[in-house]
Amino acid sequence: MDFTEYEHKLLVENEVKVNYYISRLLFYNAIIIVSVIVFLQGMGIYIFFIDDAVFNIIAAFILLILPRIFTLLKAHEKSWFKYVQLFLVIIMVPFVYLEYDYMVLIIWLFPLLISSLYCCNKLNIITVILNIIIFGFASYLRSYIRLQHNLIPNHTNLFNDFIVSFSTYSMLVLISFSIIYISTKKTNRLLHGMIKNKKYEVMSNTDSLTGIYNHRFLMNELEDKSLLYKRDNIVFSAIIFDVDYFKKINDTYGHIEGDQVLIKISQCLIKTIRNIDIIGRYGGEEFLVILPNTTKDDAVLIAENCRKAVCNMHINNHNIEVSISGGVDEYNGIEITDFMKKIDEKLYLAKEQGRNRII
Repeated sequence: MDFTEYEHKLLVENEVKVNYYISRLLFYNAIIIVSVIVFLQGMGIYIFFIDDAVFNIIAAFILLILPRIFTLLKAHEKSWFKYVQLFLVIIMVPFVYLEYDYMVLIIWLFPLLISSLYCCNKLNIITVILNIIIFGFASYLRSYIRLQHNLIPNHTNLFNDFIVSFSTYSMLVLISFSIIYISTKKTNRLLHGMIKNKKYEVMSNTDSLTGIYNHRFLMNELEDKSLLYKRDNIVFSAIIFDVDYFKKINDTYGHIEGDQVLIKISQCLIKTIRNIDIIGRYGGEEFLVILPNTTKDDAVLIAENCRKAVCNMHINNHNIEVSISGGVDEYNGIEITDFMKKIDEKLYLAKEQGRNRII
């Protein structure tokens, strides 16, 4: 197993969850804000001239719900989704700002707060730059509209008005960014530390060749399952598979090909067993499958399916015929070591009876 790749996978999974969480947050905010505006208007509390603001309200509402719509198409699983989501939020803000002016200046911090949830300072910097650029255009447009409505006497005052609003906002954003940067940096270290700990935990429980669980993890799982059986009478079964004539494969094709055979068999078994089942390398060319909530009869059927699937495998370019034998039993409350010994005896019996069979 490539553990660097696994670490990246954990980071991506975290990002996907954040994408989904933020899209829902934006959606509910849009619904709540519009509902509050309509309610206040109905109560006669005129916080704005609604006839003038209706286009801005609709535009801001659409931009806020778009990320949630994209998640229905699984777009939040893509690496570019966070950039699109932030861009939609940033361009939403001018619609509100142009209508309500400095009353809602605090909303310009909204994109920064969202980007901080990703624990990525690179994304924070991109957000700040894009935020300031778009606000520059919005500030100039605001000053120009004020000039058109004779709120600014001339073009000289237009420029002064633009500079005041733009510099004030830029200073607020940069101060806010500094605070968020410091907090995000610490959070980012904590996140990566947690992921590294998770990676080391997986490494300690994983067979380095096949990428499935190792003997240590399997024995711990068996002990846990035995406790559940004794406490709640939850049944489980187990299968030990052994590769037939594996020494002959190593002697004929070499240990590298032998390793490939083990990898291919582990992949085949993973595809054949159920999602709830636990598979690992028990030792050498032996594999152990733990089957929760499964009786012996059902376990035998699963073992047979695995045996047939391995027999139908194709190994690289060599015409290597591979088969497995298996021992199956249902746990009945005895010591785990005795339970495994019983299954091992059945596996040995399957070998004695000609291999490529389940007992």
